[in-house]
Amino acid sequence: MQPINTTKESILKITNALYFEVDEKTYIYHGLSGIITEFDSASAKVLNTFQQNEILTRTEIIEKLQGEIDEKTIEQVIDEFIQMEVITENHVKGVHSQTPGIPVGEKWPVQTLVLHLINECNLSCTYCYAGGGDYGKPMKTMTMETAEKAIDFLIKESKDRPNISVVLFGGEPTMNWPLLKRIVSYGKEAAEKASKTIDFSMTTNGTLLNEERIKFLAMNNIGVTVSMDGPEEWQDKFRIFNNGTGSYEIVLKNAKKLIEMRPKKPVAVRVTVNKGFPSVKDLFYHFMDIGFHEVGFAPVSAQDEAFVLNSPELWRLLDDFEQLTEDFVQAAIQDRYLGFSNLVNILVELHSGVNKGFACGAGLGFMAVSPSGDLFLCHRFNEQQEYKMGDIFNGINQDFQKELLGSLHVDNKTTCSSCALKHTCSGGCYYEALEQMGEITSPNLHYCGWQYRWYKIGLAAYVRIMKENPTFIDRIAGLTPICHTS
Repeated sequence: MQPINTTKESILKITNALYFEVDEKTYIYHGLSGIITEFDSASAKVLNTFQQNEILTRTEIIEKLQGEIDEKTIEQVIDEFIQMEVITENHVKGVHSQTPGIPVGEKWPVQTLVLHLINECNLSCTYCYAGGGDYGKPMKTMTMETAEKAIDFLIKESKDRPNISVVLFGGEPTMNWPLLKRIVSYGKEAAEKASKTIDFSMTTNGTLLNEERIKFLAMNNIGVTVSMDGPEEWQDKFRIFNNGTGSYEIVLKNAKKLIEMRPKKPVAVRVTVNKGFPSVKDLFYHFMDIGFHEVGFAPVSAQDEAFVLNSPELWRLLDDFEQLTEDFVQAAIQDRYLGFSNLVNILVELHSGVNKGFACGAGLGFMAVSPSGDLFLCHRFNEQQEYKMGDIFNGINQDFQKELLGSLHVDNKTTCSSCALKHTCSGGCYYEALEQMGEITSPNLHYCGWQYRWYKIGLAAYVRIMKENPTFIDRIAGLTPICHTS
């Protein structure tokens, strides 16, 4: 229980702070404002007077440090931390510590649509969150009319935003190749008429690519992420065709062709990490040797115990991430880019000072379109009617949108209130929350400790790179995509 302050003196409290060390020096990351500060001796002693969630007065801090630091220095340190918003005075947050609110009474511009070209896949990945690609529904294929209407909807709902994005998705989007080509040509024409630029990207299993299709992707500057899980014995254990045969050999051949034919447009690979996974560092360099520019890892979402990572495996994954981070830092110091996208995402966030009220743009500037034209919160909620946001024919259900987003805002997740990652993690992925916690509005409590340590690893990497090669992160900040679909 907090002591009651019976005087009129201001009360002070540390807010949302994370401590970490680099080269035996202690730093503080203030998660609300994004400020990273190295401690001097006086600063460390002042902050160390606070216990967790404790509130103190200036007089109490001075009394605790009597004989160690002079009063004037203590006052200066306190004032500096208040100015930096690391310490609040009378619970008043500074401008940079405010959580972005929920826009009320206005429509949010939609800038990215994920188009589900087909609810079907030619692979039967054993862990697939989408029920083998069909999302648990009868197979659906998007029509030309629906696709064109979706582009028109995006252009209209993007309002005055000059840049829009379309993600070509499935199932396996290349199973509806004629429509894919039409979307690109129609989208470019429509965007040009509206004086907008349009960007296309695609997530594919890579099995149906051929030279003609790769040429089309290259000519139209379409970003491509290939889903692969590892070397042949690992890939073929999970990513199998409907007849049970493995997919590695054909995906490898097509991926190499894709990389070879589009040297100026980097190709990424997305790895689903399953129970019993091999060394992540080995997986990373396996894909680097193939020629991929970036590799991203994500734990499997399946609830089946045969696939989901248990706690020791999650921590082993983080140990592997820490090893890869060290490789990344050493490369960065030598001015070389190593495409470990999980780390790059953190570095760019730290560099840009991200401040989020929501975990991602789902339901805001980012939505998914089903083959029939229904709008869903994101691609992972495709065909889940309770998260339908409207449709491209009649528009967004704004009342539902406001209600749902209000419930998802991080200020409504009380367990996140004092966390240093409140404005970066913001409670985590909604789909993961539904799968793991049973409620879409719940923070991802099962990942809290994991995320906390991962961010400390990222923070230490950021400080080291900024000390040794300060312009490096400026230059990589434009290399990462806005979002990865998975």
